[in-house]
Amino acid sequence: MKRIGAIGLWLMAATTTPATITPTVTYYRDVLPILQSHCQSCHRPGQVAPISFRSYRETQPWAEAIKYVVVSKKMPPWFAETHFVPAPDHGKLTPREIETVVRWVDQGAPPGDPKDAPPPAYWLEGRRHPDTSGRDPSRRSNS
Repeated sequence: MKRIGAIGLWLMAATTTPATITPTVTYYRDVLPILQSHCQSCHRPGQVAPISFRSYRETQPWAEAIKYVVVSKKMPPWFAETHFVPAPDHGKLTPREIETVVRWVDQGAPPGDPKDAPPPAYWLEGRRHPDTSGRDPSRRSNS
């Protein structure tokens, strides 16, 4: 009986190697950068989308819906502007980004540590892409 128990423990340890343990996907570290790159151009105050994804508090209630639209590839809807975009795949989520969003939702949409968040994206008036300088344009000097 002891031999079977030892074999069982050995098999359990062999199947739970670090490669098979899935790390927790968090909003601040993993999902927010995706939202900044692909979603916030429309999903922010004053833009065409009715929902803002600028904060965890605004985004988390929509987690299941976000998962649905990225898996079904209904969002981001870049097909509507393909004649203005240099490459047909510009703006689309990569398979890895889709997997990240799905894992985040499936793990309960945890926030994670706010310290892991990237700097906020700042949007210049009338622009669809963030100002990547990392500076708040409202605080720029005129010099």
